[in-house]
Amino acid sequence: MTKTAYTLALLRKGWHTALSSAKAGGCISLSQRVQAFRREGWDVRDKWLSTPSGSRVKAYRCLGRV
Repeated sequence: MTKTAYTLALLRKGWHTALSSAKAGGCISLSQRVQAFRREGWDVRDKWLSTPSGSRVKAYRCLGRV
């Protein structure tokens, strides 16, 4: 399985941030991969999450094809 396919499978299972994707073996530049998925016709949602330290990060989830 390629990194792209693995990252898409991760996003279809639930919400992931760039850090959680990297830890799970997916890609590090998740936002760039998400843009590519959207161009290919995937419905990828995003939301902002607050970390315990107060910073904000984006989380992504794929719901399927548009």
